[in-house]
Amino acid sequence: MASGIVSKVVRGVVAFLVAALISLAIVAVGQGLWQPLVIANMRLHPEIPWAAPTMAMLLAGMLLYLSGRGWPSRTRSRRRMLFRWNSMRLPVFFLAVGAGVLGLAAFGGLWIALSDLTSIPPGIQPRITGVPLPTVISFLIMSALAAPLTEEAAFRGYAMGILQKAWGWAPAAIVGSTVLFAAVHVTQGLDAVKLGLYFAAGLIFATVAYLTNSLYAAMVVHSVGDVLGFTVLWPHDQAPHGMGFDDPMFAPALAALAIFTPLAILAFRKLADVGQAEASLI
Repeated sequence: MASGIVSKVVRGVVAFLVAALISLAIVAVGQGLWQPLVIANMRLHPEIPWAAPTMAMLLAGMLLYLSGRGWPSRTRSRRRMLFRWNSMRLPVFFLAVGAGVLGLAAFGGLWIALSDLTSIPPGIQPRITGVPLPTVISFLIMSALAAPLTEEAAFRGYAMGILQKAWGWAPAAIVGSTVLFAAVHVTQGLDAVKLGLYFAAGLIFATVAYLTNSLYAAMVVHSVGDVLGFTVLWPHDQAPHGMGFDDPMFAPALAALAIFTPLAILAFRKLADVGQAEASLI
C-alpha cells in the first residue's frame, strides 16, 4: 500500500519535471529567439522591419512540428493531442473569448490596485528610441503574437496535457501548468506579488483552454492580455505614480475589479455549461 502511494507520488513528480522541461524548451525556442532578433534589427538596418517576418517563419515551423508534423512519425498523434489545436463552433469561440476578456478586465483592475498598494518592479522592455515607426509597430505586433503562441502551446497545450494525463485531475493540471507559466516570468522581476499576478493571468488562459479543449480562444485572450500589458499595465508601473487614492487610476481599477469579476465568473460558468453540452454531442 505504502509503496504504491510512493510510486504514484514519484510518477507525479517526474511528470511535473518532464512538463517543466518541455514547456521551458518551447518557450526558449519560441521567445528566446525573438529578443535577440529585436536587438539585431535595432542595430542592423532598423529602417527595415526584418525581424518580425523572420520570427514569423520560425514560429510557423515550430508550431507545425508541435501540432504533429515532421519526424518522428511515432510521436505525431501524441504531439497533435497535446497541442490542443482543436476546432470549435464560432458561438463557443466568441463566448470563450468574451469570458477571457472579462477576466482580463478584472485582472487589469487587480494589477493596478496592487501596484498602488505595494511596490511592483517594472517589467523589462527594450528601449526603442530612434527606431522608425514601422519597425516599432512590427515589434509590437510580433510581441503580441510570439508570447501567446509559444506560451499557450507550452503551458496550456503540452504541460497541462502531460499533467492531466499523469495526475488524472484537471484542476491540479491547471494549477500545475500555471505554476510553470508564472515561474517563467521570473525574468520580469523576482517579486511575489508580480509572480502572483502572472499566476492569476495564467489561470484565466488555462481555464479558457481547458473548458474549450482548444488553444484557439486562449491564444486570442492571451494576445489581448499582452496588449493590455504593453499599453496600460507595464507603462503604469514604469511611470512615477501616487499610491492608493493618490493615483487617479486607483479608483477606476477598484471599480473594474468589482464590476468585471462577477461578470467573468458568470461567463466562465456559462462556458463550462456549453463545454459540457458540446462534449456530450461528440
